[in-house]
Amino acid sequence: MIVVTSTFKSLPGKRAEIVELSRPCVEATRKEKGCVRYELFLSGEDDVTLQFIEEWTDLDSLRAHLKAPHLAAFKERRAGSVDGGGALKIFEAKEVSLG
Repeated sequence: MIVVTSTFKSLPGKRAEIVELSRPCVEATRKEKGCVRYELFLSGEDDVTLQFIEEWTDLDSLRAHLKAPHLAAFKERRAGSVDGGGALKIFEAKEVSLG
């Protein structure tokens, strides 16, 4: 399982706009091969931080997603509303037993 966090900041007053702009991308991504989870979260600590939390079955599916037209379109539409590039972290997770 591949887990991705993508954290970025909106310009002041633009967070709600980014949420609306993300809806088509979120819907399309959830239909992609290998997508297990794709959620956008809003920080409770401030009014500008957003974070996508994603789960993918494998790296090839994630790589395909990163080239998807709907992701490129979302990034282009939100370009004037974000503050900087953000931080992308990719993790490989495996199931473990406590016993």
